[in-house]
Amino acid sequence: MERRLTAILISDIVGYTKLMEEDTEGTVAAWSDARDNVVEPQIESASGRLVKFMGDGFLAEFGTVQTALECAIAIQNGVESNSLNFRMAVHMGDIIDDGKDIYGEGINIASRLEGIAEPGGICISGDVYNQVRNRITAEYEDIGPQEVKNVAEPVQAYSVRFENLKKEQGAPAELKKKEKPSIAVLPFNNMSADPEQEYFSDGITEDIITALSHLRWLNVIARNSSFSYKGQSPDIRKVSEELNCRYVLEGSIQKAGARVRINAQLLEGESGNHIWAEKYDRNLEDIFELQDEITLSVLGAIEPSLRSAEIERSKRKPPDSLDAYDLCLRAISSMYSFNPSDNSKALDLFHKAIELEPDYAEALAYASWGYEQRFNRGWDQYSDDDIGSGADLALRAIRTGSEDPIVLVLSGFVLIMSSADVQLGLLTAKRALKINPNIGFVYTIGGTCLLYSGDDNIEAIKNLELSLSISPRDPTAFALYANLGLAYLENGDPIKAEEYCNKSIELYPSWDTGLQGIITVLVTNRKLEEAKLFLQRLVSVDKSFSIKRFEESTRIGNQSLKSKMVDALRQVGAPET
Repeated sequence: MERRLTAILISDIVGYTKLMEEDTEGTVAAWSDARDNVVEPQIESASGRLVKFMGDGFLAEFGTVQTALECAIAIQNGVESNSLNFRMAVHMGDIIDDGKDIYGEGINIASRLEGIAEPGGICISGDVYNQVRNRITAEYEDIGPQEVKNVAEPVQAYSVRFENLKKEQGAPAELKKKEKPSIAVLPFNNMSADPEQEYFSDGITEDIITALSHLRWLNVIARNSSFSYKGQSPDIRKVSEELNCRYVLEGSIQKAGARVRINAQLLEGESGNHIWAEKYDRNLEDIFELQDEITLSVLGAIEPSLRSAEIERSKRKPPDSLDAYDLCLRAISSMYSFNPSDNSKALDLFHKAIELEPDYAEALAYASWGYEQRFNRGWDQYSDDDIGSGADLALRAIRTGSEDPIVLVLSGFVLIMSSADVQLGLLTAKRALKINPNIGFVYTIGGTCLLYSGDDNIEAIKNLELSLSISPRDPTAFALYANLGLAYLENGDPIKAEEYCNKSIELYPSWDTGLQGIITVLVTNRKLEEAKLFLQRLVSVDKSFSIKRFEESTRIGNQSLKSKMVDALRQVGAPET
């Protein structure tokens, strides 16, 4: 007997029993015609193995899921004129082959999926979808997780719409929709002499897969597919091609006495180039606590690295091949400069992405933040009403029903900073913090919401420090340090406030909000002459800066903090108008 991973195609005829009762000879003739002239030739042409016919259906296996789905589509197209309707399903799973038949959980799952396929349709599992979505041109409808008897976890399912494939291929190109990136987490290698540590290596891998699956903008290759490489040292480029994933995370675990060393590295699939790597040395006391700690650390570290890699990838693509996702990525890269020109370019791109996909929650939320950057700094209007435009986009993002914490926290932030709906903004930001899987950016913006609204300064510090601990390389670290400094100032610790505000200036010497923050803290610490030097830099960066414009554009609810900043600006001689 042989145990292996294979691509399974299973099919049966809709209403076969009733058809046989009504017209036995006609049904048999139609089935024989489909079997002899379509099913067998197509499976043979695709180099598949026809395992068996099952009265009113068949079971076949293939070397790849792409071949299996292409064969299923070819068969459905081939029987279009037949009087019978077929349901089909494709799944990749573990099977046991005794030489005559195949058995196992993979067959059970495929059979369950086939049962929910529409007449004349095809249903595929999430594992299959992740590997074919960019390779086979079709419409894929998410029909949610499906319970399968004797299988512990529900199986994600998709319906494949292929009826108009030929027409679509011959038609002019339509507007491109977003294409999410994907990652495979390979089983971490157990480098210890103790084989009993294998469960710990597998546990770390499974926890990371689960944690990454909470990143709504990322597709994660399912465990069964990733674990098919267990015990191997595969070429990352081959893994990327076989699993159709853009990134691969791999690692190793080595135990020595009461200590454990965990190495992890993130690689680009197509080139095999390193994107990120980290080593963790820990005491092996509570093994489950350690698993949780490492999982959160890895997630917090690689999330911004993946974002940066995706932004760089989008910059390399020709302009005419950009989809909504790429447009959004390019726009995000222009957001962090915090200057009016780059901000306008970002908003142009965000609006193009929204034109392609009106309910693209991430584009809506980031675009709302783009408007916030403008109205909170008193820049020239991008629209007729930047405050209203920002608030409207934030509300649209919320109304999509997205549970992406980045979407929620940005939308909440804009509603707070625009004063459009502070209560809803706070509730939305707190929801983002509650469901945040461990994204530093969410902790940063969420903590800032708590600070600027005046809601809870202690919780603001807690979340900002949490962001600092898990994601020190986040591209918004300069904002994190500045806001953490102001939070400590509000908390009565101006010494620590100065320390953090100085770090913000080191990272971004010309950021207006950072300069306003360091001026406020230095005046509080009676360092007036030093604060005046930073005022000179502020007015050279923003030549139209004035206290009046600052008061009008800074719409924060934390009046204690705002009054400290206005008073400090007056003490160093900032222009009133």
